[in-house]
Formats: sequence, structure tokens, C-alpha cells
Amino acid sequence: MPVLAREMGETLNGMGHPALETARPVAAEVAMPILRRGVVGLRLTANTQRMALANSPSKTVAVIGAGPYGLSIAAHLRKRRISSRVFGMPMESWRFMPKRMCLKSVWSASSLADPDFAFTLDRFHESAQIAVDRPIPLTFFLDYAKWFQEQAVPELENTCVSRLSHVDGRFQLGLTDGRMLEVDTVVVAIGVRSFAYRPEFARDLPANLASHTSEHTDFEPFHDARVAVVGSGQSALESAAFLHEAGANVELISRGPVRWISRKLYRHGGVLKTLFYPPTDVGPPGLNWLCGAPLLMSRLPAGLRQRIHTRAVRPAGASWLKPRVDGKIRTTPRASILDVQPEADGLRLRLSDGTERSIDHLMLGTGYRPRLDTIPFLDPSLRRQVSASNGYPVLNQWFESSVPRLHFVGGLAGWSFGPICRFVAGARVAARQVAWRVAEAA
Repeated sequence: MPVLAREMGETLNGMGHPALETARPVAAEVAMPILRRGVVGLRLTANTQRMALANSPSKTVAVIGAGPYGLSIAAHLRKRRISSRVFGMPMESWRFMPKRMCLKSVWSASSLADPDFAFTLDRFHESAQIAVDRPIPLTFFLDYAKWFQEQAVPELENTCVSRLSHVDGRFQLGLTDGRMLEVDTVVVAIGVRSFAYRPEFARDLPANLASHTSEHTDFEPFHDARVAVVGSGQSALESAAFLHEAGANVELISRGPVRWISRKLYRHGGVLKTLFYPPTDVGPPGLNWLCGAPLLMSRLPAGLRQRIHTRAVRPAGASWLKPRVDGKIRTTPRASILDVQPEADGLRLRLSDGTERSIDHLMLGTGYRPRLDTIPFLDPSLRRQVSASNGYPVLNQWFESSVPRLHFVGGLAGWSFGPICRFVAGARVAARQVAWRVAEAA
């Protein structure tokens, strides 16, 4: 029970509520009771390479990725005065999302994490003095993330890592601008966009006939086109709505039923809302408190952890999206695509229900599957050193892999810590744990 109590306190403390005390590392935390609230462009010679590597401080931490997790970790490292360098374009994956998209997560689960809770969504809203709709528009969230970065992580390097290797106990990074550097610790905080999943039936189809929802920010080019959207999660449902509103002839095809998240008790507010819905907002009532305690999740047997993960994030759409889909878009639930064949003016689909249809474009809302072996910059020899399970790195409580001082956060940490790693809400625990580990080892 002490672990459970600490983790539940962590869930309450960690979401940017001003009335709640600042969270401390879990090992020292006494929780409040729940109900109380590329490739390198330059080939350097051996001597030049050594000079380039020597320019980097020996105890520097490299954070690869400048999304919610990367920025949150950098903010925690900066607070501890730990030398760090952050590589990547700020919120790059998010900038490839549809322009009119809204966040599925609620307000309390959408703040990036700085150690002092100084740069939460509430603080930005107060300082910006602008009205904002709920659900949270992507444009507003990107403005908030930019403000967070300027305040908490002012120094970024807008270049990407093309190679990460491990030599003689040190990490060597090759950058896309041709530079190389050597660091003591690496945190891989890349987004899930590079892990977009394409089912077998669509992998060999040309881009003009099949694409993933993550590839589109604008749906106007599909005006008057016949488009089949595969999937029943938020991305598939919202993309289907965007396509319909852009004038496309849309059909939604899903292996299971189309579900909508209701949160009936959430709307009542008060004690019921506090009791049934933690600020992290991941999973259904009951499981959501457990999902909001990733360090506790990591202690569960792998099989149980995976069953909880599957149930907590099963495909479903936000309730505010339902009026834009129900009764407006043709839906074919409980049907799988068995075969896809190109034809003169598009594609021919054959479904498991025995029907066929001709379409102009197939759009895949089939989610993301983070895997070590698909990280483009990870050197093969380093990849082989990382213990993995089901394609994910196996991590300790510090989000550290079997290779000392190599950390993975975000979606890549999902096998060890559960579904919260897919969401912004998981950034606080990850940032706190990584920063504490780095400080301890310094």
C-alpha cells in the first residue's frame, strides 16, 4: 500500500493544480490522501572528430526531441543546473497535425511539466488573457507550448540527430548539420509520428492512393473524392469528420464498434469528478487512477500491465466529436479489409463481410506502434545492447534502459510504464525521474 499511496499522491500533485503541493521524487514523497483533493553530412578525419567531440562538456545530457516530453525533461534538468542540450524542432510532430484539430485530453491533463508548476496551461491562459474554447484547439496548445519553451527551455538547437552510437562508455551523436558531439547521458524523447502503423494490406500502395492520417494537415484536396478511413480511434474519427466537412464522400471502416467516451460523472463536477477522474485523464474510471501512477504500473506483471494498457486506450472518440460523425458519415463497423487492389481510377477493397467497394483513396487511422528497431538514428550495435520486450526498451524506475545513462520516454516507455506514456500527462513523472537519476549520478 505505501507504493500505491505515493503514486496516487503523485498523480494528484503532478498535474499543475496550484492548490496542490509540488511533487517530489517518489522515493521521498509522502502522498496526501486521495480524497483530500539523416546521416551526418561531413566525413571528419580522426583528428578533426576528436576535436569536435572534445568541445562537448563531459557531463552533458543530450535530449533528443523537443516535444512535450523533451521540453519537460529539459526544464527539470535546467532547474537542477545540469548541463543539457536539446535537439529537434520545437513541437515538430504536433505541427504536422490537422490545423483544425482539438486535443482529446482534458485541460488538467494537457500542461507541460516544469518543476515549479510555473508554466502550466492555467498560467499561460492567465498571462495571455484570451478566451479559449473547450476542447483545447491545437493552435492554442501550440501557442502555449511555444510560451513554455521560451520561459522554461530558452536554448534549443534546431537541428536533428542523424546517428546515436555508444563507444567506450560514452554516447556519440551525429547531427544533420554535420557536427558531432560526445555526451555522458542521452534521453530519447521523440514523438510517435515516425511510428505510424500501416497494416500489411497497405504497405506497398503508392502514396497517391493510400496514406496515414498523420500525413495530413489539410483535407481540402479530397473534395469530391471517395475516401475510406480505416480505424475507430480519435484520429480516424476526426479525420473522417474533416474529410466530410471538406466535401469528400467518406466511409469509416473499423474492425470493432465505434465507441464514444462519455465521462458522465466528469460533467457533474464536485466530489464525484474528483473521486472518479484523476487529473491525468487516461483510462476508464477505476483503471484511470492506476494508469495515472506509472511507477506503480511498472511493478505489475507484464501480462497484466498489457491487458490494462489495451483496455485503457481502446479505440474511442471524444464525446464532442460525435455530432460531426454520427448520422453524417457512412460507417461499416466490425469489418476488416482482406484485400486491396489498384484499379484504373483508384483502389478496389474486399471486406470480411463479403462486400467490395471502389474508392479514390485509403486513409489509415491505424495508430502508432513505437519500436526500437524503427528509430532511424539508433546505431544497430547500440540497438542490440538495449534489452527489449515486444519491441519496446525495458526500463527501470528512472526510465533508464539496460545501457546505463540511456533513457527512453514517451511512447517508447509504454511497455514498462503503461498508457500514460502516450499522452502529455505522462511527461511530469518521466521528467522528474530522469532528472533525479542524472543528478544522482553526477
